[in-house]
Amino acid sequence: MRVFIIVAIISLSLMSCKTTAGGGGEIADKTDSISYAIGRDIANSFQKQSVALSPEAFYAGLKESLQENKSLTDAEIQQLLFAFQTEMQMKQMQQQGSRKMANVSTGQSAPEISLNTPDGDKLSLSDLKGKYVLVDFWASWCKPCRLENPNVVRAYNKYKDKGFEILGVSLDRNRDRWLQAIAADGLTWKHVSDLKYFQSQAAVDYGVSAIPFTVLVDKDGKIIAQNLRGANLDKKLEELFGA
Repeated sequence: MRVFIIVAIISLSLMSCKTTAGGGGEIADKTDSISYAIGRDIANSFQKQSVALSPEAFYAGLKESLQENKSLTDAEIQQLLFAFQTEMQMKQMQQQGSRKMANVSTGQSAPEISLNTPDGDKLSLSDLKGKYVLVDFWASWCKPCRLENPNVVRAYNKYKDKGFEILGVSLDRNRDRWLQAIAADGLTWKHVSDLKYFQSQAAVDYGVSAIPFTVLVDKDGKIIAQNLRGANLDKKLEELFGA
C-alpha cells in the first residue's frame, strides 16, 4: 500500500513540474531536479518508517508500481529509480562510516580528481597545485547550485589573478545541458565531469550526497574548508588574499 501512495505523490509532483515549466529544455531540467529530490525523499521515508521490506524488495515493488502508472514516462521512471538507488547507496556508505568519506576533512590531503573536461582532455586536481582551489560539486539541474553561481562568479573574478582557481565537478548526466549551463551562467573556470550523476567517481571519493558541495584546497593540496558559499566564501577568500 505504501508503495502505491508514494507513486501517486510522484505522479502529482511531476505533472505539476510539467505544467509550470516553460520550454522543453526547462521541463527536462526541472523534471531531472524534482526526480532527484523525490528519489531522496523516498529513500529517507524508507529508512525513517522502518519499512518491513529489504531495499531490494522495496525497489522491485516501486519499479513495478511506477511502470503501471500511465502518467509517468519511461525516462521519468528511470530517473526516479536511479535517484532512489543512488541515495540508498550513499546512506549505506554513511552508515558504514566509509573510509573515503572520513578522509575528506580539514587538514587531510584532498582526494585526487581526474576527469574529462568539456573538450575531452583529462584534468586532475593535482595539476592545479600551487593555487588555492575551490572544488565545486554542482549540476545544471540543481536549482540551489544555479542560484549560488553568481556569487561564485563574483568571487572568481575578484581573486583569479591572485592565485585562486575553481574546479567545477558536474554531476550531470547530459553533456549538452552541462555545457549549456556553463555558458548561461558565465562559468569561465575549469570544469570536469564523467556524466555519472552521484555515482561519479569524484562524488564517491568525496562522499557527496547532496549539492551544492564545495571543498577549498590550499596550494599543497590540503583541505582547509568545506561547504563555503555566499558570505562565508567571500570571508574566507578575503582572509587568504586580502580585500
